[in-house]
Amino acid sequence: MSLPADLPARFMVPARDGQPAIPQSLKVLDCTVQGNLAEILVDPKSAKYLRDRRYAAELAIPKRHISVSQVNAYLRCPLQYYWRYVEGISTPPTSSMSFGTAMHRAIEANNRYKAEHQEDMPADDVQEVWAQAWNEAAEQTAFEDGENAGEIKDEGVRALELYMQEIAPTISPILIEHVFEIGLDDSYTLKGIIDCVDQNNLIIDNKTTKRTPSGDPTQGNLQLVAYAIAHREILGITESGVRLDYIVRTKTPKVISFSGGPCDDLAIKRGLKLISATARAIRLGVYMPNPNNFTCSSTGCGYWDICHDQW
Repeated sequence: MSLPADLPARFMVPARDGQPAIPQSLKVLDCTVQGNLAEILVDPKSAKYLRDRRYAAELAIPKRHISVSQVNAYLRCPLQYYWRYVEGISTPPTSSMSFGTAMHRAIEANNRYKAEHQEDMPADDVQEVWAQAWNEAAEQTAFEDGENAGEIKDEGVRALELYMQEIAPTISPILIEHVFEIGLDDSYTLKGIIDCVDQNNLIIDNKTTKRTPSGDPTQGNLQLVAYAIAHREILGITESGVRLDYIVRTKTPKVISFSGGPCDDLAIKRGLKLISATARAIRLGVYMPNPNNFTCSSTGCGYWDICHDQW
């Protein structure tokens, strides 16, 4: 799994009628990702290839920080990362994204209330937070044909009720939406926000999904590794474990928790290596499409119309 032996000349992506204005000077690598991008980035041969050639160095971004979400975005598709974070071309959120954002606000509100009052927020109050957050998010959402904002709102009411019954009582938060910065090297710092750490030093992250996760999503989770590193920097102790709390948007909503132990040294080492390799690739301006990622479709990627004809 490596980049092509010799990358062809770069080309220009033309703008078409009805699309966002794309800089005519934009140049991207004339190749696509073949294999696992994370493995490519940390592979010594690929890393040397990128360092030696320094492709598209003129596009290196001026920012000196990178977030966990940016790393994950780059690993999904480097070219999608370029549109969003370098050119700043925004796309309206999908209903799934807006649902997750609004649900996150309701859960955060409950955690803050509980940290102060040592009990969960009254049911009506937390539902009011959800309703307000959803109404605001829905105004900016690009709904697909057949989707109904009112029905999704009602779905959220049922899901949040279940969360408050089964998950919320198990959490006694001490850190809520805690912002952190970790120095990677002389060029970059890693920034992020930890959803919650409870009084047992358990790192908790909240997710919403339409499908029940398969396997154990805590394993090899770069986000949780970054949170573990931050936890140790902030509190000076190793986390007791990590947990992912999922709200699953099936026909009948359900909540599922996946728990894991503390991140081991190997996971920390691999995570830092991947984050640093990603930051280096961004700094060198390496942006190529990854058509194999799960969001690469007309409904999954807001930048589909800009680039899909090229590959």
